Amino acid sequence: MCHESVACTRHNGDVAPRTKSSVSRVKERTQEITRAIAQPTPKDARIGRSRSTKAIVRTGGLLVGLAAMFALFIIPITDFIEQREALAKKTAEFEALADANEELQNEVNDLSTPEGIRNAARTQLGYVLPGEQKLSFAQTPLLPTTLPNQWPYTMVTSIVAVRTEAVVGSGSALQSHLP
Repeated sequence: MCHESVACTRHNGDVAPRTKSSVSRVKERTQEITRAIAQPTPKDARIGRSRSTKAIVRTGGLLVGLAAMFALFIIPITDFIEQREALAKKTAEFEALADANEELQNEVNDLSTPEGIRNAARTQLGYVLPGEQKLSFAQTPLLPTTLPNQWPYTMVTSIVAVRTEAVVGSGSALQSHLP
């Protein structure tokens, strides 16, 4: 009705009810969905009603979080550290091999000259040129000076003591007693 006091008719009679447009229908449906989402869930419809259910959900969430942290951080970091150590080990090994290779190359360069061949033959094979004489000097071993305190050893101990005194007193005294 147009006015409360007067019954109104339009266009020579009653008006047909209006149909809703597609835009207004979508608008209404969107409002319904928004209201349904915005309404809080009643307590009896919630998942975690009891303390034990809440504890299980929290524990499960914690486990999922720890597993994600382990997979995203711990494993890659340990792999990185292992790879860095392996790389350092291989680098040190490579440097040692490069040094050995350089030493071998220097030896090859030395042996490519006649002087190098002659020096190698002298040191490794004992080669001497004609007219040369090879002399070998061996270190004399140190003899023990502590001998038993019985007869023939007491005489040897006294001889060693006299000779040691002679060496300390003058350096040439020992050479006169040596064969």
